[in-house]
Amino acid sequence: MSTLSQRSPGSTPPPIYAYLLAYGLCLVLFAAGVGLAFLLRDLLQMAMLFTPWDRYLVHVVNQASVVLLVVLLVALLVLSEGWLRGGVRRRQLLPRFARILGLLALILAAAQLLRLGLELLAGSLNLFSLLALAAGLLLYSGSRAVQPGARTSSTYQGALLVAAVLLAGSTLIALPIKSPLNLYDEGLALVNGLRLRNGDLPLRDYWTIYPPGQSYLLAALFGVAGESVLVARSYDTLVRMALALSVYGIAGPLLRSWRWALLPYLAAATLLAAATFYGYAIFPALLLSLAALAAGLRAIQNHPQRWLWIAGSLAGLTALFRLDLGLYTAVALGVLLTHHWLLPGQLRAWRSALLAAGTPALGLVLVFYGWLGSNAGFAPMLEQLLLFPATRFRAVRQLPYPALLPDWSTWYLGTEQFLSLLGDSLRFYLPLLLYALVALQLIWAALRRRDSTPSADTSLAAALTALGAGLFAQALSRYDEIHVLPASLVAVLLTAWLARQIPARRWQQPWLAVPALLLLLIPALLYFVYPYARLTQLVQSYPPQGCYSSLPRAGCVATLPGQDEVVQFLEKQAPGPIYSGLTRHDVVLLNDVSLYFLAGRPAATRYHELHPGVTTTRPVQEEMVAELTRHAPQWLLLVDLAPSREPNASRFSSGVTLLDDYLHSHYQRQQTVGLYQLWRAIP
Repeated sequence: MSTLSQRSPGSTPPPIYAYLLAYGLCLVLFAAGVGLAFLLRDLLQMAMLFTPWDRYLVHVVNQASVVLLVVLLVALLVLSEGWLRGGVRRRQLLPRFARILGLLALILAAAQLLRLGLELLAGSLNLFSLLALAAGLLLYSGSRAVQPGARTSSTYQGALLVAAVLLAGSTLIALPIKSPLNLYDEGLALVNGLRLRNGDLPLRDYWTIYPPGQSYLLAALFGVAGESVLVARSYDTLVRMALALSVYGIAGPLLRSWRWALLPYLAAATLLAAATFYGYAIFPALLLSLAALAAGLRAIQNHPQRWLWIAGSLAGLTALFRLDLGLYTAVALGVLLTHHWLLPGQLRAWRSALLAAGTPALGLVLVFYGWLGSNAGFAPMLEQLLLFPATRFRAVRQLPYPALLPDWSTWYLGTEQFLSLLGDSLRFYLPLLLYALVALQLIWAALRRRDSTPSADTSLAAALTALGAGLFAQALSRYDEIHVLPASLVAVLLTAWLARQIPARRWQQPWLAVPALLLLLIPALLYFVYPYARLTQLVQSYPPQGCYSSLPRAGCVATLPGQDEVVQFLEKQAPGPIYSGLTRHDVVLLNDVSLYFLAGRPAATRYHELHPGVTTTRPVQEEMVAELTRHAPQWLLLVDLAPSREPNASRFSSGVTLLDDYLHSHYQRQQTVGLYQLWRAIP
C-alpha cells in the first residue's frame, strides 16, 4: 500500500495543494543545491592553485569532485522529497524545508569563509564572496527562527550572526579607503583643518559656508597623528562605521527585532561604503542626529531626565557640523516628544521634556556661535553661514530635479545611462512616497489607538519621517546622489518599518505577499545591489593594501594624474605660499583645493575655495589681487578645467577679468603637467 494512503482513523487528509507546495519546495532546494554545487566546484578549483600537485593529480581530483557533487545532488533530491512529503502528513512542511535550507546555507557560509581566506592569500578580495557569506548567515538565521523549539537554543548563534554581519558591514566601509582623492570637496575638508592647525580662524581668515566642527576635529587629528590624507580618511571611515551602527541601533527598536535590523544596517553600510565622498561633514552630523533620536527614544521608554539632556546636547553638537541638520534634528526630536506625550494629552510631561532637551541644545549653539562671531565677526558669520547658502548658492549650484519617469528614448543611448537616469528618479521620488505612506500608517494607528499612549516604534517612525523630510529638503539645493544619501539612509529605515507593519499572517497570503515582495525589490536594488556592484568595481581597481601615490602627505591614497609630479616639482622650490587657481576666473565651477594640502604650502589668499558667485565678482577679485600682491607667491598652479556646463548660473561668465589680468601681467607659464599649468612670478 502506498504511504500516501496510510492515514490514522479519523484524521483529515492533507489538501492536494500541500503536496504540490511540497514538490515545489523540493525543486527550490534542488536548485539551491545546484547553485551551491557550482560554488563548491569553483572553490575547489581555486584551492588547487595553492597546492604543489602536478596537473594530472589536479585533473583527477577535479573529475572526482564532479562525480561526488552529482551523487550529493541526487541524494539531496531523493531525501528532500521524502522528508518534505512526510512533513505534509505531519503538518511540518515549512519547518522541515527550513531545516534543509538552513543546512545548505551553513555549507554556503563555510565555503565562502574559506574562499575569503584564499582570496586574502591571493591579494584579490572579491566583495561578492563577502556578500555570499552574509547571505548564507542570514538564511541560516532565518531558517533557525522557523524551526520549532529553536529559539531557546539559538541565542548564542544569533549573537554570532549579529557580530559577523556587523563586522562585515564595517569591513565594507573600510575597503575603499585608498580610492582616488576628491580634489575639491575632500580638499576643502583637508585644507580647512590644515588652516586651523596653522592658527587661522574660520570665516575671518578663510571663506567658507560650512560650520567649523569638522575642521576643528581634523586639525586636532593632524596635530596628533600627522598631516596625511590617510589620517583624515581613517577618521572619516570610523565615523561612517559608527553611523552604520547607529542605523542598526535605531532599527532595532524601530522594527522590534535586532535580527531584522541587520537588513537596514547592511544597506546603510553599503551606501556609505560606495559613496567615497570623504571629508563630508554631514556624516558626523547625521551620526550625532541619530544618536540624539536614540537618546530621546530611551527617554520616552524609561522617562529618566538625563536622557533628555543627552538628546538635547547631541542635537546642539549636530549644529556645530551642519546648521541645517542641527535644525532638522531639533524638529525630529520635538516630533518624537510631541507624538509620545502631547498627542495623548500629557501637556505637562511634554513641556517638561521639551525644556529638558531644548536647554542644552540651545545653550551649546549660543555659546559656540557666540564665541565664533565675537572672534570672526558676526557680519561675516551671518553672511557666509546663513545668507549666502540661502540665496546666491542656489543660483550658482542648484541642479534640476529628475523627471517622474526617465526619458525612455535614452535606452537606445545605452543601458547604463538609462539605468542611471532611472536611479536618479527613484532616489528622488521614492523617499517622498515613503514619507506619505508612513504618515498614512501613523494616522491609521492613531485612529485605532485613540486616547492610549503610542508605542515607541510609532513615535520613532514619526521622528524619522520629520528628519528624512528635512534631509530631503537640504538635498534640493543641489540634488545629486551624494546629497540625497542622508535621506536615503532614513528611507531604508522607513522601508523596513513599513514592511514590519504587515502582520505575519498576511505574508502567508499570496495576493499580498507577492506584490509586497516585488515592491521591496525596488529599494533593495536601489539601496543595496547597485551600490554594492559599484563598490566591488572600486575595490577591485584600488585594493586597500596597495599604495597609489609617492607623496608622503597622500598616505598611499590614489591622487589624480599630474598631482604627484606637480607637488614633487614644488618640493624642489623655495618654501612659501602658493595659489591654486584656474586658467579663467570669470567662469568658475571648482578648483583643485587639495594641492594646498598635498604640497603642505599655505594659500596666498583667504579664498582657497573658488566658488561661483563669490570669486567671480569684482569686490572679491579686488580683495584677492590685494592679497596676492601682499604675499607675492612665487608659483601659481592653474588647472585647465572644462567650463561649467551645469544648468545654473555657474556656466555664465561674470565678465570680471580683474584677477586674470593681474595673473597674466605678473606671472609667466613655465611648464605644463597634464591639466596643470605652473606659472612663475616675473622677476
